[in-house]
Amino acid sequence: MALHIRKWVSLFLMLFLLVSIAQPAIAANSGITIRTEAGFDGKIKSGYGFPVKVTVENKGADFKGDLLINFYPTYSSSGSKVLHIDIPKGGKKEYIVSIPGISNEGMYSSPNVQEIFLYKGDWQDGKETSFTGSKKLSLKYVDPSWKILGLLSEEPDRLKELKSLPGAANTNSLIIEPDFIPEDKIGLDNLDVLAIDGYPLSGLNELQQQAILGWAKDGGVLIVGGAADAQQAYGELFTELPMIPTTETAANLTKLKSAVKPGASFANVPVFHGEVSDGATVVEKSGDVPVLVKKDYGSGEIWQTAFSLGDNPVASWKGYGEWLTTSILSQSSLSTFNSNQGYMNPFEQYYMDFAQTNEYFPSVNFSVGQITLMLIIYVLLAAPVLYLLLKRFDKREHAWWIVPAFALLISAVIFGIGAKDRISKPQMNQLSVLKAEGGILQGVEAVSLLSNTSGDYEMVFPSGEFNAIPGSPSMQSSAPQRYAVFEEGRKEDKYTFPNVEYWSTRTVYGPVIKEAEGDFAINLRYDGKNLKGTIVNNFPYDFENMYVWSGSKRVDLGQLKKGGTLEVDKEIANGYLSGPLTPANGGYYNPQPNLDIDKMKKEKLEYGAIEYLYNQGPNKNLPIIYGITKQPVLKVEIPGKSKTTNSLSLIYQAADIESELNGPFTLKEEALTKNLIPVEGEIFDKMPEGREMMVANGTYDYSLVLPKQFIGKKITISEISVTWYSNETKWSILDQSSKKYTELNDLTTKLTDNPSRFISDKGEIILRLEKSGQQQDPMVRMPSVTVKGEAGK
Repeated sequence: MALHIRKWVSLFLMLFLLVSIAQPAIAANSGITIRTEAGFDGKIKSGYGFPVKVTVENKGADFKGDLLINFYPTYSSSGSKVLHIDIPKGGKKEYIVSIPGISNEGMYSSPNVQEIFLYKGDWQDGKETSFTGSKKLSLKYVDPSWKILGLLSEEPDRLKELKSLPGAANTNSLIIEPDFIPEDKIGLDNLDVLAIDGYPLSGLNELQQQAILGWAKDGGVLIVGGAADAQQAYGELFTELPMIPTTETAANLTKLKSAVKPGASFANVPVFHGEVSDGATVVEKSGDVPVLVKKDYGSGEIWQTAFSLGDNPVASWKGYGEWLTTSILSQSSLSTFNSNQGYMNPFEQYYMDFAQTNEYFPSVNFSVGQITLMLIIYVLLAAPVLYLLLKRFDKREHAWWIVPAFALLISAVIFGIGAKDRISKPQMNQLSVLKAEGGILQGVEAVSLLSNTSGDYEMVFPSGEFNAIPGSPSMQSSAPQRYAVFEEGRKEDKYTFPNVEYWSTRTVYGPVIKEAEGDFAINLRYDGKNLKGTIVNNFPYDFENMYVWSGSKRVDLGQLKKGGTLEVDKEIANGYLSGPLTPANGGYYNPQPNLDIDKMKKEKLEYGAIEYLYNQGPNKNLPIIYGITKQPVLKVEIPGKSKTTNSLSLIYQAADIESELNGPFTLKEEALTKNLIPVEGEIFDKMPEGREMMVANGTYDYSLVLPKQFIGKKITISEISVTWYSNETKWSILDQSSKKYTELNDLTTKLTDNPSRFISDKGEIILRLEKSGQQQDPMVRMPSVTVKGEAGK
């Protein structure tokens, strides 16, 4: 009986030990209480970065350690963000940490999964400790297709008229609490527009101010109002303003445009104005006083009003929201408010169409013929040759070990030939597509690691240049803190991948932005048939090939070394140059292991250049000059390990090429820049090439812009032809002179009576779509438009 009991006790102890070994050690309660608040105004947008306020209270002994917060920007990506905390006994501290993004399709959709972990000391030591309070973030999601306007003011009620914006389709206004402003731009990623009034930016620390400027440079729209003490009000933004306010005066603002007209009190409003900066544009004036000014800032914009955004009479004006929408938001050259092309988490697209390709590493592939030849040689050597040798030396009794030893040797040789690159050192692939504009390089990068041994691996890159997330369908999504851990530093950011297996891949990918170290100095002229001139490479990279891309034509210009000059003399017999069109197969080209990897990656880069960058930015319908380089643009290191790096980058620059126009021309729709803008309604999705849209019932403006070389030139328009397709829709065209719409009654309409009146000074044609009928059929095919005319008349 005693023996039987001892057996059960032994079994119980063994099970207890196994469970203890399988689970990480968790220390007793640390006395730490953690509370979290996520997002501006408590809201986030799925897949985009946001700030989290973490309040840590210590009722136990002095505590120093790491807090890990799991994140899931997409359903196939996950990791953890590290927050280093140091709390004395009885202390209480608040931290602001930026999370790269959380998708409502990820693990956060499960309410019972713990997502916040506390470690005493360094998280890599694995000394997890318990705590009370928040075990996961409480999240409220904003519709990801909506645009977010952030309002920052010491007195938010001053901007109450901007909390609801009539005419701004699908826009959500959020109050920004100053103590929620992060110290890195990732935390501002949720915002599309930020309006600042009555808040002294100089009161923020330097990192917070730089985060706001970095967010704007990445593509945000920043709006600031007039203030008396400009240096104090604008802080580090002061030197970046479109207009430096040095003079205070009064201006007549009764001509501000809105359905609710400004009253008599607008006749004498205090304004602060001064010299307009180089490159800035005066949008509205009152007499000689600029009252609304804008400038491009990197890939974003800064808008500045001479009047305060939050002072009366403007602040209480019932037409204020509509004025802001029509005069600023809808006039922004960015795609942020000019279009709503349906929502897709950008990181999902980056992985499927881009980063996944980067995980293909060079390898030795034996053909069927080579394998067959090796087998034949092996059979010949292993059987007859070895037999004859052994017989000659009368050693046939040793065949039992010589034959298998020979087989092992041959296998080892074949294995060594195929795996030599993967055994010696880890490999790293870098793939990036970047546009050069406004003194910066901006685009998308993917970095993939192929391990040569098991263990921990780190990726280190310059702080603030790479908004990367880890991702792969094979990741351990159930335990992100054991797959990838992200740590931010003042000079470097770091991803740590614990316990990487032999010959396994780890990938990080996402937006990249850095100061440009040069540009392409483009001096080209086009006579309607031949492109001639020079391109000087001021970048510190050698380009394997340079190209010019207009419409569907990509012309190889040859190699260009750093500091070199490329003489161009190429025929492009189009008669005109226009913006590049998306490659037909770029987004749907699935790589195969037996294909040329560099060719496959180049196709992905060309697709990404148009879909991720050109079509998403201020599209001026200009051709581009681009080059392919094998030198890394973003510096990425694997500390403590010697690595082999394979890099491929595409850098492009829009080219405003001097062109001659002579004789008749026909512009088909592929030469026109197209954009669908909601007036009332919502765009669900955009089909490839933009020919078909899925939209709700409502009203939309379909904008088509002529190539830039036609704008401002002496041309005569003889005909505008519009062919549209009936599907519970009504189309009309805007007369730019009368600002009235003319309905298109026929499925094909040829406008020949003074057709120039339908084209604005900026070369824009606007067709209005009114969709009604069956909501179950949201698909609408966009009209075909052809413009005919003659240049030089």
